[in-house]
Amino acid sequence: MTSEAESAITLQDVCRSYRQDAGTERGRALDGVSLTVPTGSWVSLLGPNGSGKSTLLRILATLDRQDEGTVTILGHDPRGDAAAVRGRLGVVFQQPGLDALLSVRENLALEGALGGLRRSLVRERIDELVEVLDLKERVDQRVGTLSGGLARRTDLARALMRSPDLLLLDEPTTGLDPESRRAFIDLLRDRASTTGMTLVMTTHLMTEAEPADLVVMLGMGRIVASGSPSELCSRFGDHVVVVEPAAREILSAHGLSVEEGPDTLIGFGEAEDVRATVDALVAAGATFRHGRPTLDDVYLVRSGQRLAGVTS
Repeated sequence: MTSEAESAITLQDVCRSYRQDAGTERGRALDGVSLTVPTGSWVSLLGPNGSGKSTLLRILATLDRQDEGTVTILGHDPRGDAAAVRGRLGVVFQQPGLDALLSVRENLALEGALGGLRRSLVRERIDELVEVLDLKERVDQRVGTLSGGLARRTDLARALMRSPDLLLLDEPTTGLDPESRRAFIDLLRDRASTTGMTLVMTTHLMTEAEPADLVVMLGMGRIVASGSPSELCSRFGDHVVVVEPAAREILSAHGLSVEEGPDTLIGFGEAEDVRATVDALVAAGATFRHGRPTLDDVYLVRSGQRLAGVTS
């Protein structure tokens, strides 16, 4: 078990409620969330819009406070020592925190100055980050003229200017095309592996969560499952068959275990039983998916909600 001294983040029974204008309680955005994030790990908060992941990230960024429970970030309680936490954070939100009229270099220099960095160190950091994030050819270009992918890289560079111990990212690939999204996630993976910083990122996309050391699945303000991607998928074995409820008898007839999702059944079991089930489904003309279990499958069963196609 990870001790608090080895943890970048410790949450215990955290709740956050929001109220309507009339003062009546609308419900809890977070409902008893407990979580320990080891220092140096990559954590993906996975869930659709409304699952509570952005509220949790705002609390970690010291932009919001819990109503109940305890939060410790980098050894500090943010309610009493928010400044100490903020000085060690880097944050990337869905909307880039950049001045579109300034160049890449000017935006990064401004961030360094706001962070109290020496001019010589600011220059060193800019040179390093534009090289690592492949912005060297764009460093004197206005941010407002950059593509979405390049603007995201620049915003990541801004968040890294102060060499944060904890990097928080809220749906950072929103609006990017698939190629730019993959490139951004690859940059994060490389940066996390070389710096040892702790990274927490919210996403509703399975492919963005897969590189994480720890995936925390949120649904209706609660953690419905957590573990490494391989741990979460291992309960289903090597292969699953995903079908409509009408095919339940075929799954059962061939000895598969069955988990239920909304309008979906997930069958799993021994490899030979799965193969026989697939043959029977083909013969019956059923529509199905057969393959390795995914985080989508796990989330579907544990939360009763879907991830695929969800937008935030």
